[in-house]
Amino acid sequence: MSVRDVARARPAARRLRPAAVPAAGWGVARLRGLADFWRVFRRSRAAVVALCVLVGVAVTTPVVVVVLAVDPEAISADVLAAPSAGHPMGTDYLGRDILGRVLHGVNTSLLVGTGVAAIAVGIGIVLGSVAGYYGGWVDPLVMRAADALLIVPTFFLILSIAFIFGGRLLFVVLLLGMTTWPQIARIVRAEVLALREEAFVVSARALGAGDAKLMFREILPNTLPPVIAMVALLASSGILTEASLSFLGVGDPNVVSLGQMLTSGLEYATTAWWVPAVPGAAIFVLVLLLNVLGDGLNVALNPRLRTQGP
Repeated sequence: MSVRDVARARPAARRLRPAAVPAAGWGVARLRGLADFWRVFRRSRAAVVALCVLVGVAVTTPVVVVVLAVDPEAISADVLAAPSAGHPMGTDYLGRDILGRVLHGVNTSLLVGTGVAAIAVGIGIVLGSVAGYYGGWVDPLVMRAADALLIVPTFFLILSIAFIFGGRLLFVVLLLGMTTWPQIARIVRAEVLALREEAFVVSARALGAGDAKLMFREILPNTLPPVIAMVALLASSGILTEASLSFLGVGDPNVVSLGQMLTSGLEYATTAWWVPAVPGAAIFVLVLLLNVLGDGLNVALNPRLRTQGP
């Protein structure tokens, strides 16, 4: 799914709503919108499964790590042991349990994906809404900055900066978030440009609503559906980029990363296949689930599909 596809997902929450409509009535309309969303979203069984698996992993993995006090650096005498009852995913070249390390690596990947998506969405919404609402010199300035970041090969830019200044996890997350906001900004700007001339916005402005009230109450809530569809894609992109940086040796050495596990286990691919295969499979499954979820959200947030029957 491309950014263009997500941009076509027009907000189903958009209504020609006069400003005088009671808040309770508007709340009922939103509940109906959520019901319509779930009705369409559940048609995609793959997306529902992806959502359930991701929620389960995000909730249970940290709990298992904390409750069982899993030490990813614990060394045993079972070096390169094959998967067994004692070590369900085997051990690596130092005798460390791969399952425990994968659990920590998945936690790291989920933190990276969440952080990157949050930063990109925050910056993109602010810049996109300001550019779309106020226009003038702000609009071309923001759009040219977005175009510049879209033209530059982001991965190699981040790779170079991380190589020079170090690949601390927080630093990498900030870099990824600050270089992926243009996609969100372009979507939000397009939505704001269309929404600011809608009847309910014009009515609210005529009744004396200021810019802040119009933006935060009338416009921004209606730009969220296409943004939500992009969150899963941004998270998957962040996870894949962080794993790639770690694989190339410029990741954070102080955290357990699936990319680090993959690169350190490649030399044992022929003698102990489980050492590189397990972290590689974890990266693949996480990215696949997020992309499937993103596709499902994009379809469910498209009002043309909402109007169809189940």
